[in-house]
Amino acid sequence: MIEICLIKVPVHISNYSELMNFVCTKKARRIESYLNKIDAYRSLLSELLMKYLLMKHLKCHPSDINIQTNTYGKPYCINGDYEFNISHSGEWVIGVIGNCDVGIDIEEMKANYEDEIIKNYFSSKEYASYNKTPTEMKKEHFYDLWTLKEAFVKNIGLGLSIPLDSFSIETSHNEISIVQDISPYPYYFKQYNFINGYKISVCSKMNEFPSEQQLKIKEFSALERIFLNNLILEEDKYYE
Repeated sequence: MIEICLIKVPVHISNYSELMNFVCTKKARRIESYLNKIDAYRSLLSELLMKYLLMKHLKCHPSDINIQTNTYGKPYCINGDYEFNISHSGEWVIGVIGNCDVGIDIEEMKANYEDEIIKNYFSSKEYASYNKTPTEMKKEHFYDLWTLKEAFVKNIGLGLSIPLDSFSIETSHNEISIVQDISPYPYYFKQYNFINGYKISVCSKMNEFPSEQQLKIKEFSALERIFLNNLILEEDKYYE
């Protein structure tokens, strides 16, 4: 079972201070250090969406959720058998939760992506594949590879200890595969392209991904209501 949920970042959060009460002190300090309001909003919503997904599946209050981080900074919940991951870019925050290791990445496909990233962080196979791509398709191919690589790294939870050029993502004939000697497990990938201008990639140890129609877009007002009104243990209608 894998669930993926998205939320669009609002232009203004009127209950910002109240919602910050649901964020741990360390994370709250980081959020408050952002000079750009949208950066703070994205970070806050990432925390809320992560807790919402855990609340939904554990059927508990946010104060019951105990989130720790491993040596490399990947968060995990010690009071449940669920793995989760969060990503954000531009106007969107996205989260995934499942019964196995999962990783997710969303990127806004900007026109001025850096060639230096391709040279320094792509493997030789990926670099060759990118160079063979027609000019008009290079940007999309770049974001395909970049988000797939990020999703894999976030799945295995070893952070920057894994050089991004130490493994290769291959995309051909609508199939995605990985060449790596970092982990002995098989990994599966899926991409979603339903948000114009964004690329979404997911990596899982199970080949059981939701369809595009099964992805859930949560209204910010509904998420806000769940936290501020303590609706966590109410009927499922508050979650859907």
